[in-house]
Formats: sequence, C-alpha cells, structure tokens
Amino acid sequence: MKNRPALTFEQAEIRAESYLRHKEKLLWLLEKATRKSAQYYEFLLAPWESLQIFFRLLRAHVAGNFCAPAGSLSMVVAAVIYFLSPFDLIPDSIPVLGLVDDASVLTFVARSNLTLISNFRNWEILSDKALTSSRKHQTAAE
Repeated sequence: MKNRPALTFEQAEIRAESYLRHKEKLLWLLEKATRKSAQYYEFLLAPWESLQIFFRLLRAHVAGNFCAPAGSLSMVVAAVIYFLSPFDLIPDSIPVLGLVDDASVLTFVARSNLTLISNFRNWEILSDKALTSSRKHQTAAE
C-alpha cells in the first residue's frame, strides 16, 4: 500500500474551493462526513455540536437559503474535508489519538467563525418561528 502524505488544513482549504463550486460534490461530502461523525460521536463530544452546525449551515447554503462570507464557507468546508481525511497529521487509524487533530481543527474553525455561527443559529431560530407561524395560520384558515 502506498503511503499518502498527511493532509494539512491549508491543503483542505484549497480543496474546499472545488466543493463550494459544485453543490452535488458538497452534498456528497456532507453525507460522508455525517456518517463518520455518527460513528465517532463519543470521541468528538466537545466539537461534535460545532460539526453538526457546520453540516446544517452548508446544507442551508447549498439550498440557497443562507448566505455567508466566502472565506468563512471555505474554512468550514476545509474543516469537513480535514475531518473526513483518514491521512491527516495524526492518521485516523490510530485509536482515539487519530481524532484529536480533527477535533482541534473543528474547534479552531468554530472559534474563528463565532459571528457566523451565531448569525446562522439566529437565522435557524427565526426561520423555524416563521415556518411554525405559517403552519398555524394555514391550519387556522382551513
């Protein structure tokens, strides 16, 4: 088996641009990352919530429902790519330790984008309230 060089976050950011240009590719990445996050939930307790927010944010972006700065989106996609890569700074095949660097990258990206995350969470709440209100009015009209 051929040894792969370790993926750096900078390399993941470069790859992120391609995913952001192709919605189908980004959705595939999200599906794959969602499965991996479910598999390693116990090891990702601290950054797991941030990762789930990243997934929802990117799905909302792909659907055209939420806009975010390109640089922030690139960092979020790069974090997902890094999380998925089995050959990063600490290979995922090393039990427990293999996810430490992934968790660190997820935490770094979340902390670097606190305003984006806050804005997205507020948007989710407002969108949910608007949807709930719309359904109540529709039910009352029937």
